[in-house]
Amino acid sequence: MTKQKSICIFGDSTAWGAWDMEKGGWVNRLWFYMAEKEDSDDGYSDIYNCSISGGTTETILDRFENEAKIRDANALIFQTGKNDASYENNLGNYLVTPEKFRENLEEITRRAKKITDKIVFMGLKNCDESKTMPVSWVDIYYTNENIKKYSDIMKEVCERNAVLFLELDELKNDDFDDGLHPNAVGHQKIFNQMKDFLIANKYI
Repeated sequence: MTKQKSICIFGDSTAWGAWDMEKGGWVNRLWFYMAEKEDSDDGYSDIYNCSISGGTTETILDRFENEAKIRDANALIFQTGKNDASYENNLGNYLVTPEKFRENLEEITRRAKKITDKIVFMGLKNCDESKTMPVSWVDIYYTNENIKKYSDIMKEVCERNAVLFLELDELKNDDFDDGLHPNAVGHQKIFNQMKDFLIANKYI
């Protein structure tokens, strides 16, 4: 049996698994999928969820290299951008400005390529604005316009650096638990797309 491949996922609370009360999120669903595979020739990939609630491109930059290297990562998946695109107090001040977001993505890509050539970026497409302007637990606003703007920046950076970008389908409002975080149905939809994408690109 060959050495097991290691995939590290770095993201925010959605990648972390909030609020999938059935299986703990799309990353955990990917872990279950890989753990159930029985392929003695190729082995199966170890899935490490290195995501944190409130994560941004800034927090990813602070820590992903050490965490990926210590886990001997063969592939890296980055799910980020939604928190970067948020703003406080309805003043339009981004948590991470578009310019800084682009700069961070370029730096993440540069450093990630020193670890592996198997790199995937994914962004979440939308939210339920009726519940996110602001969200119920803090005075922070999330809009579909800003999420799309940041997703487009991510796509441009990926294309320029020849890195894979997974453009997710939009989720329905019923797929969100609180307007921002997917529920079990939403996480299942994200998992399905990621699984098919990784298979198509021979990552798993």
